[in-house]
Amino acid sequence: MIFGGKLRNKIFLTMALVSIVPIFIAAFLSLYSIDTSHRADVANLEGALISQKYAEIKNFLDGITGMLQLRFEFEEDKDVLDLAAKKSLLKLLLKENQPLEEVAFVNLEGQETVRFNRFNMEGVPKEELRNQSQSEKFLVAKSGRDYTGPVHYTLKGPIMPVASPSRNKNGVVVTVITGEVNLRNIQKIIETSKLGESGYLYLFDHDGFLIGGGGNFKSEAVLSSLKDIGVARAVLRGSDFLGAEGQQRYRNFFGDMVIAAAKFMPEYKWGLVAEWPTKEADAVVRDLLYKNLIVSFSVVVAVILISILLATLIVRPVRKLEDGTELVAKGKFDQPVIIKTGDELEELGAAFNRMMAGLKQLQELKDEFVFIAAHELRTPVAAMKGYLSLILDGIAGPITEKTKDFIQKVVKANQRLIQLVNDLLEVSRSEAGRLTIKVAPVDIVEPIKTVLQELRPLADEKSIKMSYEPPPGLPRVLADADRVKEIMVNLVGNAIKYTLGASEVLVSHDIQGGYLLTYVKDGGIGISKEAQKRLFEKFYRVPDEKIKGITGTGLGLFIVKELVLKMNGKVGVSSEEGKGSIFAFSLPIAQ
Repeated sequence: MIFGGKLRNKIFLTMALVSIVPIFIAAFLSLYSIDTSHRADVANLEGALISQKYAEIKNFLDGITGMLQLRFEFEEDKDVLDLAAKKSLLKLLLKENQPLEEVAFVNLEGQETVRFNRFNMEGVPKEELRNQSQSEKFLVAKSGRDYTGPVHYTLKGPIMPVASPSRNKNGVVVTVITGEVNLRNIQKIIETSKLGESGYLYLFDHDGFLIGGGGNFKSEAVLSSLKDIGVARAVLRGSDFLGAEGQQRYRNFFGDMVIAAAKFMPEYKWGLVAEWPTKEADAVVRDLLYKNLIVSFSVVVAVILISILLATLIVRPVRKLEDGTELVAKGKFDQPVIIKTGDELEELGAAFNRMMAGLKQLQELKDEFVFIAAHELRTPVAAMKGYLSLILDGIAGPITEKTKDFIQKVVKANQRLIQLVNDLLEVSRSEAGRLTIKVAPVDIVEPIKTVLQELRPLADEKSIKMSYEPPPGLPRVLADADRVKEIMVNLVGNAIKYTLGASEVLVSHDIQGGYLLTYVKDGGIGISKEAQKRLFEKFYRVPDEKIKGITGTGLGLFIVKELVLKMNGKVGVSSEEGKGSIFAFSLPIAQ
């Protein structure tokens, strides 16, 4: 004990907590805000760098294919260029485009007519010209589209095949130009990109092999595929990891902890990744955290000292109030508390005495009410129980059909009373926050089958068919199995109750996002659009003459909504008058 008394300890702790908790909350919110802002800033920097370099890479390759898209002034729908003109054009292309290692004219039959490369600026011999009629790059370019193919790796660097159509004056494809592009320029674009002092980019092809990179990825020792490292696998499947939500943290190829963003380049099926070692990226946040902790600790110490002082000042008059509370706890309301301080504490003492007087009067009223209620209710309850027992035991005479009819009506009324009491208890627990929900991974199929089996006799009485064929491999959901049963009892029970003729009740499932949806479809009377707006309100029943004779409390769907919401799901209805209804609720899938 700090002061030698419980009350003083409570005062101290209350004052300290009232002061310290907001400090910790403020510190936490500050750190959370800083961390969130920091993550967003890092994500924005990485995303901006990726977008910039993506544009530079695309512009570079578009420039190459654009240079290959020759436009001739003749109108013939065939290649009428002579060999000398083609050689001159190819030499010019090699001269003006240093990344081009090889370039060739291919006629529309797929046969190379002339080919140049940087090893042979006079053109390769005729017998070495290739037939490309079955190659993908020729077929794509012949169809009128640019082609960029898979990268292959040579001593000169990564090489990518390209092809573009060449057209006549009327826009008709008359020949195809193919080439081999050295990607050293792209390597430079990637290698010179930096985030802070240690962040970098790297680019890999559709098989995960490195095209170019900064940081440690400059090393030529990275010869294995990266497709199983970090985000590479997901990127190669077409996923982007941009923005604060897409930000990834993991150990990279070299075992360093990094913050990463990535983008898939669909035109080439490449992946572009930015990685920033957390040691540098998070340095500012760590420094702010250290300073925040020092300031918070100093403030907490000051608050504790002030709380001790204030508790000491007010504990003496409060002790009298503590003694008064002990008297109240014992049911003694005739001994007022006397406090003479001339301030608010004295007013508090007077208010305490008035409270004691009110409690005394309330106690007297309560005792009187309990006595009267017990006296008045005991006789009719005992009489009902006695008469029913006499009738059921046959003591009052033989039970006729009419008597059985009376008993049956009493039983039904009693059942409705039980249902009403149960529903009111469930609603009161929910509104008081005492509704017990034990969420765990649950196979939803079993509780649904159990409910359908229990309600099948009611459906059979009305010639209603119940159908449920869950698909194989249905995922488990995060829910309370007993509460799922309550939900299904209400929904399926209503479907049976409000279907007036022979029909079918169908239960089915669907998966949307991270939720499993369960549908209960009936062929009943349907619900109007206006009624649907209030359907899940407490005590609401649809005002329809068709269901005037159907009993209910108006609490079932309200309870369904409360249970589903407390299991982090949603519930809704789709209906049209005369065409049945579909009730649906969702529950989160267990990961």
